[in-house]
Amino acid sequence: MLSNKSIILLIYCCATFGISQNERLKLKKADVLENITIDGKSMQYLKGDVVFQKGEMTLKCDWARFDRNSEQGFLFGNVSTEKDVQKMTCDSLFVDSPKDIMIAYSNVDFQDTTYSLKSDTLHYFSEIDSGSANGNAILIQDSQTIKGDIIEYREDSQSGGVSYTSKGNVFIIEGGRTATCGEAIYNREGGRTILRLNPIINDGKQIIAGNEIYLKYDDEMLTNIFIPQKAHATSISSGIREKIEIVDGDSTFYKEPLSFSDDMTGSMLRGFFKEGELDSVRLEGMATTLYHVFEDSVYQGKNNASGDTIVLKFGEDDIETISITGGSEGTYTPDSLNSDMGGKVIYQSDRIEYDMESESTDLFGEANIDYTDMNLKAGFINVAWRSNILKALPSSESDSTIDELRPTMVEEGNEPMTGDTMIYNLDTQHGKVIRGKTKAEDGYYHGKEIRNQSMDVFYIDDAIYTTCDLDDPHFHFDMNKMKMINNDKVVARPIVLYIADIPIFGLPFGVFPHQKGRRHSGWIMPSYGTDNRWGGYINGLGYYWAVNEYFDTKLTTSFYDRDGITMRSQNNYSKKYAYSGSFDIETKQRFSSSTSTADRDIFNLGNKKQSDYVLRWNHRQKLRNDQSASVNASYYSSGDYNRRTGLEQQKRLNQQAVSNATYSKRWPKSRNSLSINLSSRRDLMAVEKIDPNSVFYLNPSRENQQINIANNTFPQLAFSHTQRSLFPTKAKEKKWYNNINYNYSSRFTNNTKEYYESESYAINDSTNAFRWKSDSEGIAESEIFSDYIFSHNSGINMSSKIFKYFNVSPSLSLKSDWVNRTFSGAIDSVGGISKKEINGFTTRTTGSFNINMNTQIYGLFPVKLGKTESIRHVISPTIGYSFRPDFSNKVFGVNPGYYQLIKQDNGEIAYFDRFSGTLAGGTPRGESQTMNLSINNVFQAKIIENEKEKKIDLFSWRFNTGKNFVLDQFQWSNINSSIRANISKKLNLDFTMTHDWYDFDKEKNQRINQFKNVNGVPTPRLINARFSTGFRFAGKRKSKLIEDSMLDEKIDTTSSDERIDGANLAQLLGENNQKTNGASTGNLWSTSASFSFSFNNANPNNPQKTFWMSTNSTIQATKFWRIQYNARFDLINQSLVSHTFSIYRDLHCWEMSINWTPNGYASGLYLRINVKSPSLKDLKFEQRGGTFNRPSLFDR
Repeated sequence: MLSNKSIILLIYCCATFGISQNERLKLKKADVLENITIDGKSMQYLKGDVVFQKGEMTLKCDWARFDRNSEQGFLFGNVSTEKDVQKMTCDSLFVDSPKDIMIAYSNVDFQDTTYSLKSDTLHYFSEIDSGSANGNAILIQDSQTIKGDIIEYREDSQSGGVSYTSKGNVFIIEGGRTATCGEAIYNREGGRTILRLNPIINDGKQIIAGNEIYLKYDDEMLTNIFIPQKAHATSISSGIREKIEIVDGDSTFYKEPLSFSDDMTGSMLRGFFKEGELDSVRLEGMATTLYHVFEDSVYQGKNNASGDTIVLKFGEDDIETISITGGSEGTYTPDSLNSDMGGKVIYQSDRIEYDMESESTDLFGEANIDYTDMNLKAGFINVAWRSNILKALPSSESDSTIDELRPTMVEEGNEPMTGDTMIYNLDTQHGKVIRGKTKAEDGYYHGKEIRNQSMDVFYIDDAIYTTCDLDDPHFHFDMNKMKMINNDKVVARPIVLYIADIPIFGLPFGVFPHQKGRRHSGWIMPSYGTDNRWGGYINGLGYYWAVNEYFDTKLTTSFYDRDGITMRSQNNYSKKYAYSGSFDIETKQRFSSSTSTADRDIFNLGNKKQSDYVLRWNHRQKLRNDQSASVNASYYSSGDYNRRTGLEQQKRLNQQAVSNATYSKRWPKSRNSLSINLSSRRDLMAVEKIDPNSVFYLNPSRENQQINIANNTFPQLAFSHTQRSLFPTKAKEKKWYNNINYNYSSRFTNNTKEYYESESYAINDSTNAFRWKSDSEGIAESEIFSDYIFSHNSGINMSSKIFKYFNVSPSLSLKSDWVNRTFSGAIDSVGGISKKEINGFTTRTTGSFNINMNTQIYGLFPVKLGKTESIRHVISPTIGYSFRPDFSNKVFGVNPGYYQLIKQDNGEIAYFDRFSGTLAGGTPRGESQTMNLSINNVFQAKIIENEKEKKIDLFSWRFNTGKNFVLDQFQWSNINSSIRANISKKLNLDFTMTHDWYDFDKEKNQRINQFKNVNGVPTPRLINARFSTGFRFAGKRKSKLIEDSMLDEKIDTTSSDERIDGANLAQLLGENNQKTNGASTGNLWSTSASFSFSFNNANPNNPQKTFWMSTNSTIQATKFWRIQYNARFDLINQSLVSHTFSIYRDLHCWEMSINWTPNGYASGLYLRINVKSPSLKDLKFEQRGGTFNRPSLFDR
């Protein structure tokens, strides 16, 4: 194809050098001929029937000017030319005969047998039959009409037509098709057209656009279209939408006309035509398509799809099929008014094919569909949009090349369901699965056919349930019929347990909870056994009732043949983001302590029982606007409830009943908070302590000795204003005073105390004794006393940097206590000091001052060793000073009067604290001036690993000491130091020491106020040291095949941090009970050991040492067998403290464990074979011996 420049160059050459003498312009006739001169040139003026001859061309006009020398002329009025079959008319014509150029002006009309051309101006080269039409140019050739601002053309002598280039506002009209662009180039010989500059083709049905458009013609018929970039095609689809409008109870049905634009885009487009009609379109590169679906002209929805390649096949009226390949995906959006579907359908596959006539979609290869909260995956999926039916199969019968993928359906909140065939109705959400399987919690349901009545109710024929994930499970429950209700229950009949396909037992029907991770009601299975002390027992039989999502209750009962009955009701309630709490009731019906062992039989409990109960309530609530409240209350039926009913030592020692209620409010912006607390603490053993017949009786040793019954705080109010700047600023560069911070808090406490008090009485004239006060009938009398305090705490501190490298942090704290009473002291008759209460408001203010300074010093040592590039040493020294005045003397020249100085009979002065015994507590006495010094050293290595710089900690060394300048002796405190390291994250080292500056006199067996030194150099003595380390080693298998087989190693669910009998007696097993199940993947063996050595030399006359070693070793003999050994050794006494052997066997969905402790309190043997699943934890076999035969203490 010739370019525009080539055509112009050819025209120019032909016009310049192609002139012959026979082609000269000659005047044939004219009615008038005159010679005139214009601009110094002699010319002929011709008028009336002017005729010129130029070769075979005849030129005619009304009048003309002609220069015979240059053979140039201007023709005016009814100008026409004629050459063979070519004719041209115009208003005026310029002729340059030597150059064979003619320029026609105004109303140009050029006619040929194969084309015609009209324009405002035409530059015409007659000999080569070419030209350039400018201004409203219109070229008509064959069945095309070409319009443009400029049309340059050249005749093709072989085909009998012209090739052309049209520029500016180009229109090409052919039949019912119109093309527009900025430039069009047509090659007549090749039958090709190029459209450039925003080209668009519109055939009335489709609109095609792109960066460029290439058209191919054959026998004047369009056969191909090609768009290399930014292809875009649209078409109009029309129909109706049916609506029902209800007005005043009357329904009106009407149809609303609709029109949509279907759309296709892609990087490249190829179109193919048959007999001038579009037959198919191929979009390539990030192709997308949007089309709207109509059924019987009623709008159903829109489908938006994309892929690497989209092929559209057209029929007589519309698209017949669409095929998408490469990353195929799409979204079908149903019409919200005319569709029963619940939402969008999002689909993906390797290949997608749409059949527009049947309105169906086929997804081939890794097909995936998301609909509302449902996801479906399969090798092949068919969607019938008219009936909204999905059908999923592992593969397609029509395409055997795709990989098989068993259909899997997942609904939000439910486990996946798989099957051989799945059918699903998008409208009704009903479906059917042939040979299906689904998971519920840790179990699997299989069925010959699974149908759903709704999204939550399923029916299963020939069902089985198992926790084994094999297609042929090791055990299962077989059921003919099953009904599964999500988040509720499963109803089945009949039920037969099979183990290895052997029937074990059966039930006529069963109802089971099916909550899928949520709480669900059900029976609590007990433990049982025998014991020498309690006899036979059933422990923990009960029922858990999940009333709703806010409340649940747990009811349990335990029976002990020789001990009694325990019943518990544990109730919990909770509302998210609002409140939560619990309410517990516990009662114990036990044999009274006076019942002999021989008479203890649970069937004879009757009148020999002692009843006890306790109530507990805990409540926490979040209120609006940063408010909260909490309540913790308890009530015991008797004071010694815990002592008599508690089996654990911690519970028996707890003799306090504590209740409190708290309300708090925060103001985050102002950093203020307020809380109100009501509390009560009651001593459950107070009555026993004053009863002379009780083993807990406390004999008073002085007068006014007290035993508290209850302490009640009604109320306690606390206000806090947390730390904030005293001089706040938003400036980026702060002044030193902007770092000054302050804080304040206050607390008001009103306390009421109930207590028993002792009194003095005379045994005889010379002897007095003490007893607890009682009335005339001998009943103990209690007294009640009320007191209050209002305390204030405030402080000011700052942090500032001096000399660029030193951080200095001074702080000042003050405390003021306001009380309603104090005490005064006086020498009594026996020479002691007696207290006398003085009522009245009194205040006390104390305080202290602290200042600390720290910095950091860095050192770098270029040590190149292996991957190590350098060693960095960071030193962080800190020095601090604190001061507190002596409040028993003058403070800054003023005596605060907190202490009363009393001169005793021996002349010595006694300091009596007036506030001691009040809620303010004792007043600090004695001046304190202390200095604290600490240094922290950290050593780090910089290594290069995989061309990246990395920093790791090697070890740290810390030590600290201090001095109190005002002490009379032992002013220096001990030196505490520690070294810690973690070598390669495998070996831990921990070394701590304590040194004493002062010497020890072994003869007097006491510490002396004298530095220990050698040759005048202080050498602090070591008084305490502790060293501990631990490491772990493991060995991998040599066989890669065996190692890979370990990758799916199962976790031993029989392992627990608790005792196997449930007692959780950690103190019996020590460190032997560490969880080591699930050894490192691929390890043949692993072992870990820890050592702990301690040395105490505070008293050199009696040094003490301990050295312990604990070890754990595991051998993963095979993929399924594991052997473990735990031991603890006393290396000082060279004795074995305890050891335990265990063997574990993974039986796939079952497991077996054997635990043996040869000796000690925890000695015994325990064998257990059980199903791994927690939901079937009671499907087990157990054999116990020794300690393992005892009931769980903590479960009682």
